[in-house]
Amino acid sequence: MSNLELLSRTISEIAPLIRDKAVSPVELVHAELEHINSLHSAINSFITVLGDQALLRAKELEDALVHGDYKGPLHGIPFAVKDNIATAGTRTTAGSKILADFVPEEDAPVVSRMYAGGGILLGKENMHEFALGPTSINPHYGAVHNPWDLDRIPGGSSGGSAANVASFQTFASLGTDSGGSVRIPASLCGVVGLKATLGRVSLRGCLPTGNWPADHIGPITRSVRDCATVLQALAGYDDQDPLSVAVPVADYTGGLEHDIKGMVVGIPSNHYFDLIDPEVATAVSKSITLLERMGMKLKQVTIHGLKHLESLRRMGAVEAFVYHERFIRDRPSDYGEDVLSRILSAQFIRAVDYAKAIRLRRLLKEEFARAMREVDVLVCPTVPIKAFPIDAETVTVKGVRHPVVGPGVPSVILTRNTSPGNVTGLPSITVPCGFTSEGLPVGLQLIGRPFEEEVILRVAHQYEMASDRQTVIPPSVLERVS
Repeated sequence: MSNLELLSRTISEIAPLIRDKAVSPVELVHAELEHINSLHSAINSFITVLGDQALLRAKELEDALVHGDYKGPLHGIPFAVKDNIATAGTRTTAGSKILADFVPEEDAPVVSRMYAGGGILLGKENMHEFALGPTSINPHYGAVHNPWDLDRIPGGSSGGSAANVASFQTFASLGTDSGGSVRIPASLCGVVGLKATLGRVSLRGCLPTGNWPADHIGPITRSVRDCATVLQALAGYDDQDPLSVAVPVADYTGGLEHDIKGMVVGIPSNHYFDLIDPEVATAVSKSITLLERMGMKLKQVTIHGLKHLESLRRMGAVEAFVYHERFIRDRPSDYGEDVLSRILSAQFIRAVDYAKAIRLRRLLKEEFARAMREVDVLVCPTVPIKAFPIDAETVTVKGVRHPVVGPGVPSVILTRNTSPGNVTGLPSITVPCGFTSEGLPVGLQLIGRPFEEEVILRVAHQYEMASDRQTVIPPSVLERVS
């Protein structure tokens, strides 16, 4: 079996082979490290690779298998984490020069839980500086490149995480999401990304992005079943995280096959489809038709207040300024231009406007709660446009040019459909739903009610099965391993 045949499998496919000792964790890590080395210069998705550490861990897990100590479906599975998630003894830069030498003393709970499940950490992933942007064009560590077209962005801020999963450099990655930073790159790279309900997964050990209570840590994988498997390991109450909520954790993998016939799919009549690339619209429309053929009922819903989303996004910069003020005072030149400008703009936000934004956030949560009483899930495009070139200044949608260069400008269009989930804290998942004529992935987003991750996972999984999605190898991978 070639490295590519081995590494292109999903967790659910490779886990039984590890359990039955047909594939060894050491063999798997060696294959991954060789693969990472062949792709690093092209995709630039890692900031730090932990080769020696990963091999030692693989040997420990191989010995555990020999002695009958099987830890579950993540036993021996290589994974990586975005470089703003704390890892004990390993630098955690947040994609910045400011924290280039920062080495945490403790692992984030999500990392500890992956270890407890038998996961093997391969490294820390490249990202948009301080997670404050959706492109992963990083001025300090270089831009991350989309495996489907190396000249294009992978999305962000968890761009390295999604690019790694799409190019088979990891079986799973952990990203962070404060405006869509898991779901946007997952969509643009053609993989699955989940943002659970705020409070479902511990945020402790996630370096402050500067966004108010809107951040989440979530899994990026190549299948919905794999996503459910990783969430099963991550989910649970953390009494040291003030945002964590003590809600029972469902059996995410066990519920994937439960019947979805008769469930109601809400199709937003405003905002989500107002600004959209025609090819994205076509792919999403076909997906909605498929959901209806699968026995789900369609219902249009209107969600008021979404026109104020951009104002809410700008208010989040206030939190960023509070965290970064000490660094900006002493080291302003160590920031990238787009991130520095975004943070500095918060100085001009009045306290009364910030207070109004908090009130607006509550009203928007109430509006979503009203809409969700009528449906089981909402469905929409994850990202309304396709991945644009790294050096692009504008994107054209239906003949209209939209700027994508300038402080915060890309966020306006890339986070348009994902940021409502951060403002409300609602769970949402993106699943691949096709390709454009240029071979660029399109994502379908499903949004659920609070702490009903099992519902969106179930619908996403059954959609994935019904769409008969096949493993397609990105061109950049084929060129470098053939």
